[in-house]
Amino acid sequence: MEKIKCSPYQFFSLMILFQFGTALVVNLGLTAGRDAWMAILLGTVFGLFIFWGFSYLYRLFPEMLPTDYNKILLGKVAGTIVSMLYMVFFIYVASRDLRDGGTLILSSTLRQTPLSVVNALMILSVAYVLHKGIEVLARTALLFMVLELIIGLFTLSLLVFSDIIHWERLLPMLEDGFGPVWKAVIQQDYAFPFGEVVCFASILPFLSHGKLGIKAGYLSILIAGLVLSFISSINIAVLGVDMASRAPLPLMTTISKASITEFIQRNDILVVMTLIIGDFFKVAIYFFAALIGTSSLSGIPYRKLIYPVALIIWGLSLVVAQSMPEHLEEGSKVLYTASPVFFVVFPLLLFVAGWIYSKRNRGKPQEEESAGD
Repeated sequence: MEKIKCSPYQFFSLMILFQFGTALVVNLGLTAGRDAWMAILLGTVFGLFIFWGFSYLYRLFPEMLPTDYNKILLGKVAGTIVSMLYMVFFIYVASRDLRDGGTLILSSTLRQTPLSVVNALMILSVAYVLHKGIEVLARTALLFMVLELIIGLFTLSLLVFSDIIHWERLLPMLEDGFGPVWKAVIQQDYAFPFGEVVCFASILPFLSHGKLGIKAGYLSILIAGLVLSFISSINIAVLGVDMASRAPLPLMTTISKASITEFIQRNDILVVMTLIIGDFFKVAIYFFAALIGTSSLSGIPYRKLIYPVALIIWGLSLVVAQSMPEHLEEGSKVLYTASPVFFVVFPLLLFVAGWIYSKRNRGKPQEEESAGD
């Protein structure tokens, strides 16, 4: 493993931008109606548990990538198979996220530009940054997190001063009981975006300060959940639950309604900027997790794998679906079938195996001490 380090602040920024990704602009949790914010908060709890499980494994094996300790916990053959499945899954999801970003950009701004061109520009930008190293990506994340914070505060101010927020549209709460909320969590919100933090298990070994980095990870999940829940509430308070559910990009529709006299208008470009930033980092993290894992399994330096894997992700993003409805339908199938395996089954299996391993090696020198600093 290369001697590269990521500070807790940078790790926090990467996780925040990753979780925001495209989740900021899509209708997250709106299958629960006006109680979408509750479903998102429950999904946040699941994300905290997922991160807790992988941070536990990190403390057991602080210098190892998941592809390495999987072999110790599950055996060489089974561990290698699980690791390879994760690599394939990361590449596939990176291609879907690339397609998501490209399609949303085309639908909002560059309507006459071929999807292949938009996706190529995005994946080449990601590949270039990863070729420079994860440290460069992490430092970039810190800057863009500040930019997103400024954009967020500005747009919130516009909405408040435009006087278009009607909080009464969030009432009554739990009108149809807790069932729709729980259904939204099971269908989407446990996995997107919170279950996806499993890929950060591949970045944990690069932390410069393990304990602070883990705390930063928990904090990022909590803040991301609160922000996404708040944005969902804002969308419903401005648009109403029916319009927010039908809108492909409810945040863009919400922001477009904000204006102060005739001086500040056409604010939806701010949402497009947020979308591009979030999608870039989401693709980049999945891309890096696939690269570093494949490098560990094959013994090939990860920089030599960057552009071949980038080509695969770009190609998959174009053939993964023929149209946006088909793309969304396939995405729903992935959430129902593949996501539980990679976000629930495998993490639980690895955690149990790690717990058994720690009990068997209780009398031996503890490895986790080196994860503290």
